[in-house]
Amino acid sequence: YNPKAADRLGVIYTPNEIVNFMIESTDYLLHKHFGKTMADKNVDILDPATGTGTFICDIIEHIPKQNLIYKYKNELHANEVAILPYYIASLNIEYTYKQKMGLYAEFENICFVDTLDNTISMYYGTQTGMFGLSSENANRIKKQNDKKISVIIGNPPYNANQKNENENNKNREYPNIDKRIKETFIAKSTAQKTKVYDMYARFYRWAMDRLDKNGIIALITNRSFI
Repeated sequence: YNPKAADRLGVIYTPNEIVNFMIESTDYLLHKHFGKTMADKNVDILDPATGTGTFICDIIEHIPKQNLIYKYKNELHANEVAILPYYIASLNIEYTYKQKMGLYAEFENICFVDTLDNTISMYYGTQTGMFGLSSENANRIKKQNDKKISVIIGNPPYNANQKNENENNKNREYPNIDKRIKETFIAKSTAQKTKVYDMYARFYRWAMDRLDKNGIIALITNRSFI
């Protein structure tokens, strides 16, 4: 509905086969390395760029019914920066839960926020203001920031440049994240530096700093970044 914003934000949606592969792989690695599964308590799961909620919906399908009520209320988290996908994600997630459990429950852990701006929970960031549509949204962001995140999963934006330099549609800057990239990825790498500040590099840096020390990052990327 908004191609210019989609280009700037790096929007693309993920096939279910890939989503399911990532969920099952994450569960396998959680069990192998930490003796946990996604269904266990104290495993908080965050999709930092949820789009229309595909990852959270498929995680709901994946988690056994007996674990889902607690997990849905307390330990599934999602962020979205664009308002229309945010509302669609809320509807999709709540519908998926209702279909599985036979009862409706509001999904209170989705935040209308730009994840890369939300550096208040990061050890390196200083941020005084909250942002969003309402005090309820600000409270949701604060609640998420107080959580120890064990799994960060999703398909973050990964545009390096606008498609057409004449469009005056430049990707925005994220000073806190870009500072961390300069201190780490750039300082310690001999790789080409020109694309290191693109969106998925920023999401990787954010995820590495946000994750609790025992956990899994499962993000789609390309092989050149790795």
